[in-house]
Amino acid sequence: MTPRNLFNIILKVLGVFFIKDFLALLPQLPSVGLFLTRADSITEAIWTLAGTLLMLLAYGLVSYYLIFKTEFVIDKLKLDKGFDQEFFTFHIHRSTVIGVSVIIIGGYLVVDEIPNFCGLVFRYFQEKRLTYGETHPNLSYALISAVRIGIGLFMMIYQRFIVNLVEGLRKN
Repeated sequence: MTPRNLFNIILKVLGVFFIKDFLALLPQLPSVGLFLTRADSITEAIWTLAGTLLMLLAYGLVSYYLIFKTEFVIDKLKLDKGFDQEFFTFHIHRSTVIGVSVIIIGGYLVVDEIPNFCGLVFRYFQEKRLTYGETHPNLSYALISAVRIGIGLFMMIYQRFIVNLVEGLRKN
């Protein structure tokens, strides 16, 4: 394996991390729509929507360049220059590394989000019990957390599909 191949794999794994952040940011878009329905918070909703769309664009571009344009990134950053050895001696197929990284990222997303989800659901029921049903506690954050858990589970269960998608797009 050459240094260029090693950096190719590392950049693709980083790109998958950015896709995880991109997917975790998607559930925030519907919550901005809730702000747009209230007349008193339209300016805040527009700023929130603009910030969310800007972050989605940044995550999307970075993940696109790291996964599909890695040769361009390696050339621009000159990552493969200045190595004493021309070859490294270990053989792991690219799809295996991407598959393992997708499973690790999905697992990290699930493990990181489950305590947050449990806390939000606990607070929801606690607030509902303390107000005796007179108010309607906010459930949107718990739903966003549940969607993030679902994304993590999807990444772990369908990692082969994700790897095939990345490899198929790379070949084109």
